[in-house]
Amino acid sequence: MRYIVILMIGVVLVGCAKERQGGEVVLRVWETYNAEERPVFLSLVEEFERQHPGIRIEAVNIPFDGLEPKILTALATQTAPDIARVDVAFLPKLAIRGALYSLDTLGVERIKGELRPVALSSCIVDGKTYGVPDQVNGLCLFYNKQLFTEAGLDPDRPPTTWDEFVEYAKKLTNKEKGVFGFGMKNSLWWTLPFIYSFGGDILTPDRKQCALTSDEAIAGFQFKVDLYAKYAVEGGAWRSGGIRDDLGFQSRVYAMIFNGPWAVKGLERSGIDFGVGLIPKGPKGYATNVGGNNMVVFSTSKHPREACEFLVFIASKESQVKWANALGQVPVNMLADDLIDFDKHSYLRVFMEQMKYAKPRPSIASYPEIENEVNPEMQAALDGKKSVREAMESACKKVNAILAEEEALKASLGK
Repeated sequence: MRYIVILMIGVVLVGCAKERQGGEVVLRVWETYNAEERPVFLSLVEEFERQHPGIRIEAVNIPFDGLEPKILTALATQTAPDIARVDVAFLPKLAIRGALYSLDTLGVERIKGELRPVALSSCIVDGKTYGVPDQVNGLCLFYNKQLFTEAGLDPDRPPTTWDEFVEYAKKLTNKEKGVFGFGMKNSLWWTLPFIYSFGGDILTPDRKQCALTSDEAIAGFQFKVDLYAKYAVEGGAWRSGGIRDDLGFQSRVYAMIFNGPWAVKGLERSGIDFGVGLIPKGPKGYATNVGGNNMVVFSTSKHPREACEFLVFIASKESQVKWANALGQVPVNMLADDLIDFDKHSYLRVFMEQMKYAKPRPSIASYPEIENEVNPEMQAALDGKKSVREAMESACKKVNAILAEEEALKASLGK
């Protein structure tokens, strides 16, 4: 094998691209793939090296939670790798600080038209392309077919509207047996399907002001709160000390939850009889959020064109067919769609359909800080300590202050 695997266990690495060694370009890649994904990634590395004999990849595996601080330290000490796999929310922060190459003149243009627009959008900051998506996901509705049958519901027909969702959840809720129709998480990201389906958004179109106080956003979040406080069909999965939604789903406490494609294999292994459907549509139609990861090239790399070539390869049709069929994940390249083994991964049809209605988070550097300020306000509304409008008004004051700080930072950096 021609790749080099380095497990990160408190090791200080020398970053940046290595010089050509005997005419060979060596690219260091920091990635966060899990134990199931990593062998597939490394097989793609081997194939890339076979097709590009003058380039060698050093793949460095880093725990997901440790990647961002390690990158920030590497940037401060000028020891960054050539390439890193980063969360979609982290890319804008790197981009506005000048830490990344814009890939628009390095070869990415030949694949952009093949990529899912919602995945590609997370790579674009102020009109420039700073990465290539290697993974895209969003939430769908998971439901327990056995509990549906016991409640007299068709196990092959999940609810399609929010009104129908409430109707189903009421039938599924049996407090004497400790069963609730729904279990949910509390955070802005997990609330976005509600807000989007009611026509709301996080920010105004110019990304200069918080939009969570709009009537549409308020209505979307109010509906989520009402599932617990008014309709009493949500079991408090979001509460401190509550039964977590995914665990409660496996133990028949919650008949329905939101989750992503990453949860399917574990549920299949658990033996639970479950189905996957679209998140019910609201007044403005179907909607979901977007998560995932992007590959980026650091501005300290000595071989940005070769690095971009690797990114294009990972997102190519051929690579994404292999990735999707091996792991059951949504391919980022749309040309791979017709080559998916749906007999093996039937639920992928639902996730791919849901992605048509996905809406990304705003591509701004301060999004993580916005989540950190909004989430406690949402918690206060769910706890009944504030009305939804009071919570969102308080949240928007904090969000607007964060946005003003980002604008000031961009101005100081000449952005």
